[in-house]
Amino acid sequence: MDARVDGLGLGSIQEINALPREMAEALYLRLVPDDLLQRFAIDPGTLRGRDGGRLVRITAPEDKPWVRVEVRQAEEDRDPALLVDVETSPLSVPELAFVQINDPTAPRYAIDSDVDGRDTLFGTASRNLAEELRAMQDGLAPGQVRRGLRMLAQVLESMEHFCSLMGKEIYLIDPLFYHSAILYERHGCGYLMGRETMESIHEGFGPGGPLAARLDGSSPFRQPGAGRTVRRRSWALHDGIADDPWGGVKMYKAAGRAVQVSTFPDALY
Repeated sequence: MDARVDGLGLGSIQEINALPREMAEALYLRLVPDDLLQRFAIDPGTLRGRDGGRLVRITAPEDKPWVRVEVRQAEEDRDPALLVDVETSPLSVPELAFVQINDPTAPRYAIDSDVDGRDTLFGTASRNLAEELRAMQDGLAPGQVRRGLRMLAQVLESMEHFCSLMGKEIYLIDPLFYHSAILYERHGCGYLMGRETMESIHEGFGPGGPLAARLDGSSPFRQPGAGRTVRRRSWALHDGIADDPWGGVKMYKAAGRAVQVSTFPDALY
């Protein structure tokens, strides 16, 4: 397949989407770590499990510059074990726009829907405070409906290999939350935009900083001392403790290179 891609000279998601379905799906399967396919006994040729259910769903509209890959342990599972959104950025390089990794056997927290059942976009559009509090108390970070599978490094490696098929040596990443950016830092990603924002947040949570002063117990997400860990900082920021909402951070990963950057030195997660 690699040789066939080289011959086609593909350089964008939309070009892959225009390929025959079988060929496009074979390419997009590269975004799924082999360990996950093996864990769920998924046949890479049929994308089905042992019972015949289709466990990999690939959405790749022919006229769009994006793709969504979902992997489930069982076809009827509500949440994918892995969800990856990749698109072609305005800079004409691939962008990892969204990643969700879930342990399908773990307890679920309904932070993705409000009390009336409306989608919260993982808490970014609206919030389900009761479920978020349960999630935080049980050690999850903002945006998590279940605990993860500790596979982010493998997902990033798969993304890097996928990009190499298109002759791209760099891809962009859009961290949805503060803790996401810190995790990407730990896996060798650098900042295209927003490093100053991250450093300002770290300073703000430091001794005498304005964010530390707002950890006054006024909500469960703003407890004194919360600035000492990545996860609790992320919950406080998610709760609106900063003057400006989270955003404006764009990261990148270069093939075969790890950037040494840490905006929260000696952080506890």
